[in-house]
Amino acid sequence: MLIRKSIQEDAAGMIELEHLVWTAGTTPGEIHYNTDAEYLLKNPPGSKVVAEIDGQIAGILGYHSPIPLKSNEHVWTLDIAVHPNFQKHGVGSALMEELYRIAKAENKKKISLRVLSTNEKAIQFYTKHGFQKEGQLHNEFIIDGKYVDDIFMAVFL
Repeated sequence: MLIRKSIQEDAAGMIELEHLVWTAGTTPGEIHYNTDAEYLLKNPPGSKVVAEIDGQIAGILGYHSPIPLKSNEHVWTLDIAVHPNFQKHGVGSALMEELYRIAKAENKKKISLRVLSTNEKAIQFYTKHGFQKEGQLHNEFIIDGKYVDDIFMAVFL
């Protein structure tokens, strides 16, 4: 497994992975990209970390400041997606290790995320990697006709 920054040539594989992973069970809104150019506008080369296995994009990790204020520059928020064919193979853990390495090198103190309360597999993964629940917005979304809570989690470095 190769862990590295994204490059322009990764766009098609990253789009494929994102379309597979981001469903009504994992995100409150549709995520869809029609072209590589459209994807690269939102996710320019180097803005994500990818896990590559045998030339295939097996996982993607994004991180950025949630609020562009100096008083919040010690915090990042993350998004992570692992291709279904590579889940339970250490891809997500390798990406998280790289995130922690980069965050510490850049003197970040907190990494936060949001996850749907119905996404139990993701919540277990984040808990395994040190994240703790910080808050919950009840009935925040209506997905497939049902209310779903939005859970805030964070880890302190």
